[in-house]
Amino acid sequence: MVIPVNGLQADAGPAAGHPTVVGRPRRSEAGSPWRRRRRAAIGVGVVIGSWAVITSSGAVNTDNIPTVAAVVHGAADSWQDLLSSLGATLESWALGLAIATVAGVTLGLLVGLSQWADSATDVIVRMMRPLPSLALIPLAILVAGLGVKMTSGLVAFAAFWPVFINSRYAVRQIEPRLLDSGRVVGLGRWGLIRRVVIPATAPAIATGVRISVGLAIVVTVSVELVVGTGGLGGYVLAAEQSGATGQMYAGVVMGGILGWVLNLLFLAAARVLMPWQAAVGRGLG
Repeated sequence: MVIPVNGLQADAGPAAGHPTVVGRPRRSEAGSPWRRRRRAAIGVGVVIGSWAVITSSGAVNTDNIPTVAAVVHGAADSWQDLLSSLGATLESWALGLAIATVAGVTLGLLVGLSQWADSATDVIVRMMRPLPSLALIPLAILVAGLGVKMTSGLVAFAAFWPVFINSRYAVRQIEPRLLDSGRVVGLGRWGLIRRVVIPATAPAIATGVRISVGLAIVVTVSVELVVGTGGLGGYVLAAEQSGATGQMYAGVVMGGILGWVLNLLFLAAARVLMPWQAAVGRGLG
């Protein structure tokens, strides 16, 4: 039904008895959790099946792109080295991400709460944020040497920025009335941070941490691959240099599986730690 309003036509919505579907709810589009998992499994199956068909048909050189069976055999033949490399990667990833999260949230909240600090650090953030972590490898080697400290330091540098920037801007966008209400009931500065600021900024901070989870994996494996310090990157590099393409691809696939599993674990933890944000999993998913 269309109703004229001040010479213009305004849509008053569908007439009774003639419902118009503008868009389905998000949950209806996504379907049940079981249906979403089934679709994901089908997608993975299609990719693996296509890989198997292409490599078996002779369309590609299997010396460069091995068959699925060759990758499975490569992983089985070196499973101890693969698991050891996975553990080394997780160690560097976890340490770097922990440093980035603590530093990013703390500094982001403090800078966001101070107009002076926000202005004073703006140029520094714009200068440092675009620097790629891999470009800092020579400096990191000089400072920390080769090993977990060097890798985790570069991971922390890369993963810091999404957490810091999300925390900083989330604080700046808090509804002023929330802070005023906290002051009215007698909350001091730290009370406001604990009772108002942190709950209000938690979803944005969680989004920043989730970005950093994936970014940290990318940087960890990339640094290991470039420097050859072990971990999955070192495993892939050693396999490539020895001509074991099956093992090399097994390391690459393991890196992808690791990123997927860590993402699922993060979403599960976010739902537990932020029960007041009922849609956090869907909002981040």
